[in-house]
Amino acid sequence: MYIYDDAGLFDVEAGLSPDFDALWSDRCQDAITSLRRRISSGELGFASLPERDPIEIIAWAEGRRAEGWTDQIVIGIGGSSLGTRAVLEAMGPAWRAAVRTHFAENLDPVTLHAILEQVDLQKTLLVVVTKSGSTIETMSQLWILYDALVKTVGRAQADRQVIAITDPQKGSLRALARERGWESFEVPANVGGRFSVLSPVSLVPLALAGYDVDGLLGGARRCLDGGDEAWMGLARIAAQHVALGDQGYGQLVMMAYGDRLNALIDWFRQLWAESLGKARDRRGARVNTGITPIKAMGAIDQHSQVQLYMEGPNDKQIVFVETRSHSTDLTIPASPPLPAPLSHLQGRSLSEILQAEAQGTRAALARAGRPTACWRLESTGAASVGGFLAAWMFITALAGELLDIDAFDQPGVELGKKIAHGLLGHPEHGALAGETVPPPGDDASDSWTARR
Repeated sequence: MYIYDDAGLFDVEAGLSPDFDALWSDRCQDAITSLRRRISSGELGFASLPERDPIEIIAWAEGRRAEGWTDQIVIGIGGSSLGTRAVLEAMGPAWRAAVRTHFAENLDPVTLHAILEQVDLQKTLLVVVTKSGSTIETMSQLWILYDALVKTVGRAQADRQVIAITDPQKGSLRALARERGWESFEVPANVGGRFSVLSPVSLVPLALAGYDVDGLLGGARRCLDGGDEAWMGLARIAAQHVALGDQGYGQLVMMAYGDRLNALIDWFRQLWAESLGKARDRRGARVNTGITPIKAMGAIDQHSQVQLYMEGPNDKQIVFVETRSHSTDLTIPASPPLPAPLSHLQGRSLSEILQAEAQGTRAALARAGRPTACWRLESTGAASVGGFLAAWMFITALAGELLDIDAFDQPGVELGKKIAHGLLGHPEHGALAGETVPPPGDDASDSWTARR
């Protein structure tokens, strides 16, 4: 499923010490005990998601596909879309899916307009995902798309083409689904957005697209097949990153070698940043903790960021993400001959070259004294991707326990939302909006630079 190689975290002068395991084993065990207690009490539901049988979702998706739908627009943002996109791109290609998938995430009118130009609304399903039902980006775009759908097919038919994935009982989207008779699926009340990729949040659109959601969950289940030993292995990885953070390596670069892995890193960034970036610990003490996740792509960022990683501040822990096999490959032909400096590449496959570039970059970083580790997926198939997703959710949760913070809330994102609502006329948040700096005017003389 995957192999984790952490030798590069120890083999550099300022890396982890040889007695790391002795120093951290008790803390790891305490973190495991605490997290397992929260899971068994029902407080945290993400850990049990792989145990749920997806047969009903699969059967539903097969039935909907049989109706002839060609496209689905997934309307959601953050944890409501990143996991779905990550799996689609990893297991893809998405353009060959049984139902083509488009994402209405960011509030960019150009992007949403382009989606409307690409799809035939008569053959398109709207899959709206928001647990709270009040996400400004999601509900704004839903209303635009629903209006366009009603104008195209009429209200009654439009209501048959909307699928809501939201809280089981509360929220404005749940109320809308009841009122308009929209088909709906539940996000478990004890599962937060960034931990919801193995719930209906992603399983519904993935199954609709024809992806192997049963295999995805199977791979996730295997993550803890080793029992206590598997738990300790994941806690040890969490502790490595926390320990390196304590040593001044406050940035975690995840560098993926393979385009299909790209969106997995986007998913990881939200999971890690939103879970671990906290002002206070669980006792209320101010700690302002967090390890900043940075996305990098190999081999592209060898020509972009690696110069900084090699010779800039030694404050980054770098995790390579690779796949042992690709779904297809291409070989450089033996003739006509390449110029002499490159002739040794002839007869080599692109995957071979990409792997060599990853190994070369990792070796160079090690020589420069930079701590590195490597996740090597067996493939980008369902089981490997499911295992990766589950592993990092557990690692992140365990890191939260080690840091003594709540990895399952996000108080820091609420103020900006309230100010935005106030600026747009929300009566309860107008006072907050009045405290903001006015935006620059169109006239250069009225710009912020001129005013300062």
